[in-house]
Amino acid sequence: MFSDTPKRPIRTLRYVEKAFEEVKLRKNVRDVVILNDTGHPVKSTMDQDEAVQFAGLFQAIRGRLERGMSKIDPTDELLMLRVRTKTNEVLLVPDSKITILVVQNAHDNFEK
Repeated sequence: MFSDTPKRPIRTLRYVEKAFEEVKLRKNVRDVVILNDTGHPVKSTMDQDEAVQFAGLFQAIRGRLERGMSKIDPTDELLMLRVRTKTNEVLLVPDSKITILVVQNAHDNFEK
């Protein structure tokens, strides 16, 4: 059967597990949430309700950012979203298969 829709890479459990473990083992990482292509958590260090709420909040920010950026350059795409406070940092990293949300301690040289 022929189709005009490009084939997306298959998301496998092994792929999700590998990404989860690689990120979780990094220094200063507190929480990791892996989302499927529809934005639902499929693996997390948080409990399920907390992961769903957290994912929803950051997916909303992501959507607004992508809509705003498309006004600037419709051909561009989001590679990473980084939100930082004095003590925490959240990274949102989408790819063609999954989206990874990471909460980490914001250790740096900014403080005096």
